[in-house]
Amino acid sequence: MSDKKQRAEAISAKAFVEAYVKVHQSGGTISDVADELGRSIEQTRSKKNALTPALADRGIKLPKLVRQGRNGTSYDEAAQVAGDYLANLMADSDEAEADVSEEAGLEFASE
Repeated sequence: MSDKKQRAEAISAKAFVEAYVKVHQSGGTISDVADELGRSIEQTRSKKNALTPALADRGIKLPKLVRQGRNGTSYDEAAQVAGDYLANLMADSDEAEADVSEEAGLEFASE
């Protein structure tokens, strides 16, 4: 037996566009196109990206699909990490400023 992965059959431009149009008419997303073609979202996006310039050369632009929704939790978590980091930077900056002020006060007192 071969250790090589079996590659999926290539998606023809016609089959892709037929699936894309069908999904667009029903208000679907790229995920729906992937389901229609029996492929992953990544494979479907790749095919769209490869096909877009070829269609553009022929004066055709595919209509936009509905954007996939995001639940926002990853953005919330990222914002929390950034906020915590910035708060620590500010606290460290305030502490350093206080240390410099104390040292400057001691220098002035000894003069």
